[in-house]
Amino acid sequence: MAILQNGPNGPITGKFGSVSAYLLNGQNIVRGPKKKRTSPPSQAELINRKKQKVAGRFAGDNKGIFDFGYQFMTEKGKRIGAFQLAQRHIFKEALELDSEQNPFVNPEKLLVFAGPLTPLANCQVSLNGDVIDLKWTPDAKYKDSTYKLILALIGLYGESHLETSIAEIKKGSCSLQFDGISKKNCDYHVYVGIWDTFEGKFSNSIYCGVI
Repeated sequence: MAILQNGPNGPITGKFGSVSAYLLNGQNIVRGPKKKRTSPPSQAELINRKKQKVAGRFAGDNKGIFDFGYQFMTEKGKRIGAFQLAQRHIFKEALELDSEQNPFVNPEKLLVFAGPLTPLANCQVSLNGDVIDLKWTPDAKYKDSTYKLILALIGLYGESHLETSIAEIKKGSCSLQFDGISKKNCDYHVYVGIWDTFEGKFSNSIYCGVI
């Protein structure tokens, strides 16, 4: 049974006749009955399903980081949020296939932060006990103290971490105390980006390797 809400101009929800109606992100959607498929999926369709599963799982495992890293890429009035933008990027640009046609995330192609600012030209990272040492080439355009370094440690098969505003870009280096990292149970792929804390903008992240 369908329900007409808020009078004749209101949305309809439920089933009437052969069609069903529901609300999705504030829009009234009406769909006809699904047709049963008789042909088996193609190889390309099977691979695409695998890619969707891998991208969805990886994005979900790192949702908090991607919600932060893509927050300034969303548009007002659009139904696609930061997480969906990150998931789309992973699916379209960061996945590759191994020799057995199984998809995997290529960490060198992954953007953890996204935005219009010019990324750092260079960044070197090393791990010394429980201290992460970072060194980069300062950029004259980022001489103001509002430009901060942000850092993500992504474990492809383990936990991940986000550190924000850890140093001013103009300083060119910093050391971050990270208790317990010397006993980590997985490799961390390191990504850094620039955050304009005044205007609310990021640069794209750059990949700094593994610690």
